[in-house]
Amino acid sequence: MGAFIMASLDNGMSMMDVPTFWQYIVKGAILLLAVWMDSATKRRA
Repeated sequence: MGAFIMASLDNGMSMMDVPTFWQYIVKGAILLLAVWMDSATKRRA
């Protein structure tokens, strides 16, 4: 599921001509958000 989201995000940003620098920034931020959300939900359980 995560790979599908990242691939869709990559494809969409490429189609919108987003510079490569910003693509890395956005993908990194989303990855950090996903890790943070995963650790936050595991702490509560």
